[in-house]
Formats: sequence, structure tokens, C-alpha cells
Amino acid sequence: MSFGWPWALVALLAVPLLLAARWWLNRRRKRAAVTVSSIALIRAALPGRTSWKRRIPVYLFLAGLLALAGGLARPQASLAVPSNSTSILLAIDVSGSMCTTDITPNRLAVATEAAREFVRAQEDGTRIGLVAFSGIAGLLVPPTTDKKALLDALDTLIIIIKRSRSPTDQSL
Repeated sequence: MSFGWPWALVALLAVPLLLAARWWLNRRRKRAAVTVSSIALIRAALPGRTSWKRRIPVYLFLAGLLALAGGLARPQASLAVPSNSTSILLAIDVSGSMCTTDITPNRLAVATEAAREFVRAQEDGTRIGLVAFSGIAGLLVPPTTDKKALLDALDTLIIIIKRSRSPTDQSL
């Protein structure tokens, strides 16, 4: 634990100073007491509270001052809080070479299926994004925890590859 304003702990000295002032004033009052002939008359005139009940407000006031002085110092505690801040970006090539059929049915279909399996295997709190590239990269899905949106974007990759192909290449 640390304090934001440690110099404010000096305010705690107010409590012993107030106690010392009260003790000194009570001592002076006893010296200045008037001599009376009958103490029974004076006790009858005093209220019926006991001495500890009279001190409760003083103790509560001092406890409040201690709490206020401690709060002025701005106590702070640093705690480690577990969190999942994992973000994954899947980058998939959508260039014309992904239409090659050396892998059945073609490279793009196999890559998107592998990406689907990867997305389904991740925990629910993991943020996953999707980037498609073919010469330049484009962010299709920013990192999100919505697996459905990511799977839908993976389904649209075939449309992107059709757009990126040249009009003379009709192999798809």
C-alpha cells in the first residue's frame, strides 16, 4: 500500500494535540474550582450521565478526525486483476495463386476451413480479427469476440478472390 499524498499524514498530529489541549484545559479548570460547602447540592444539579457516556462524543469526534486525516493522504493499493486481453489477427492470402488446385478443392477453401476450425476452437473471450491480402492488405473484421461475424466473413472470401482476379483468368 502507498499514499498519494504522504505529507498529509501530518494531519494525524491534530488528534494528540487536541487531546493535550483538552487535558490542559481540564487541569486549569480544576485549579479554578470554587469551594462549596455542600457537594451533594452540586451533584444533584448535574445531569445523570456517567463519565463514560460523556466521553463518547469526544471519542467519536477523534475517530472521525483520524479517519479524515488518513483519507487526506489518499491511500492506494495496486492489485493484480486477471484479464484476457488476447487479440489474434488471421491473415489469409486471397491472391490468384490461392485458386491453384494442388490441394483439393483449392488452397483458399482449405485455408478458410482451417481458419473456421481455429475460430471455433478458441475460448469465448478471445478477440479475433480477419485480414485479407493480395498485394495490399485489408481489414475485413476488426478484433472481436463475435465468432458468428468472423465465420460469416470467412464465407465471403471466395467473393473477394473472384473480384481480385484478372478478367482473363477464368480458372474458377
